[in-house]
Amino acid sequence: MSIDGLVTFVGLVVALFALATDARRKALLLRRGVTVTLTILFGAAVLYLELFSVWAPECGWRAEVCRVLVLDGDKPWITPQQAAFVLVLAWLALVLLNLQRKALGARHLPRLLALATALVEEKRFSELNRVTQPHLGLIAHVGSGALTASKAQKQAATGLQRLLYRRRDFIQFIAMERPKTAVEMMAVESHIVFEFADQILRSLAEHSDSPLFTEVYDNQNVFITGYVFPEHNTYLSFLFADARQAERLGAWEPVMEAALAHLAEAKGGAYQAYLNGAADRFQEEERWRDRTFVAIRFLDLMVDAAMRQGIEWHMWLYYTPHLTKSLLGLYVDPRKDEEVFDEWPTRNAYLLYAIFGALTDWVEAIAHLPADSPHLVLESTAASTENGNIPKSAIIALGDCLRQVLIAEAVSDRFKNYLADICFRCLDKLPRDGDLAGFRRSMIASLIAGGPLRKKDHLPRLLEAFGDLDHVVRARLGDFGEALEQALGVWKFRPGPPPVGQTAPDPS
Repeated sequence: MSIDGLVTFVGLVVALFALATDARRKALLLRRGVTVTLTILFGAAVLYLELFSVWAPECGWRAEVCRVLVLDGDKPWITPQQAAFVLVLAWLALVLLNLQRKALGARHLPRLLALATALVEEKRFSELNRVTQPHLGLIAHVGSGALTASKAQKQAATGLQRLLYRRRDFIQFIAMERPKTAVEMMAVESHIVFEFADQILRSLAEHSDSPLFTEVYDNQNVFITGYVFPEHNTYLSFLFADARQAERLGAWEPVMEAALAHLAEAKGGAYQAYLNGAADRFQEEERWRDRTFVAIRFLDLMVDAAMRQGIEWHMWLYYTPHLTKSLLGLYVDPRKDEEVFDEWPTRNAYLLYAIFGALTDWVEAIAHLPADSPHLVLESTAASTENGNIPKSAIIALGDCLRQVLIAEAVSDRFKNYLADICFRCLDKLPRDGDLAGFRRSMIASLIAGGPLRKKDHLPRLLEAFGDLDHVVRARLGDFGEALEQALGVWKFRPGPPPVGQTAPDPS
């Protein structure tokens, strides 16, 4: 390599460095110590070889040694220019190898914080994500004290955590645009993660064009052993493939609270009018962009995964009575007094059906749980809560939801009977005898008690719904009929109106 060639090569390197983005240049300089050291050593060696004929000393040693060290003469084994070219290639390879290393050490964190701060100030979130994402583990370990570091390095790690986990506009960006980074950050074991995860999930739940809606739509697989969560569904796979992550982060709260807030704001507005419109196409593609429906599906996926994986917690499936109450508060059926044969008279009615469908699915799943599942063990068959048992919790919530529907004046009798029929058919599938018979007794108790509050204002309407049930199914539910008769303190149950001269007593 001649002097001109060396100058040309250096010029190309400088040009490439100048063309790189500011973030990229600063990221390269995070490891400037190694790069600068290599450049100085190899640069000095190359310059020495280029000027070898000027300042190279004569070799006064043995002839064999001099043949290797002396590069000029009549027959050199390699010329100084060739040796310089080899050294330039070696320098380039070592620098590239150094830059390819993703891992940083604790000593790099102050420089990384300075770079991240500059990028945040300029709102260059894509570059910020690219620079910091490979080092999330290092930041967490230094910040928590798991790695030995100086005071300045710990302060830098804490500063980076605050910058990445509490900057709302950056959180919004990665929630919508960088799901893989979002789940990596949620996977970090640190107290700062919980508020971050809450903001991520709430942001996803509040925007119908978010990745969460796409993933829920894409995760419609149904298996007897539960749902499968493919890796391309980044959020759902992270939270539910191992549902302990959802439990650790309390994934139910931001999603369900966002849904309840959305319903609370709908009174008298466009969304209430939308809910009370006809459900003609809602059950097809339209529902997958509805915030309330996607929240119900999210809860279904989460609770089912936790139950199948033996997590002893109800995963706050008790949001279903709150959703039911909110939907009933918005319920208007323009055709309530007409003879309507639509399965779901309104979109609101379809959402209520989705809630009842999820609850009964969780109850009926006992037939497919492994024999050693903790969810097959009941403490009591009374209408009382058991927070560690998902099917029992679903039974209690179902009783509450059905009671609310039966006493709701806005709901037509036909649709009340429809939802009650879903509950009765679920009860019919539960065994009368054997180890699982306790679930049947629990469900009878919950339907009659109206959930954990044990009210009776719904019993006359429950009696009517039971009387309108298909006679074949009703015949198989004699135990329920007897319990209902005892609760009402009236005549032995028979379909139709009460006998002449008898009236139903006040259940209170």
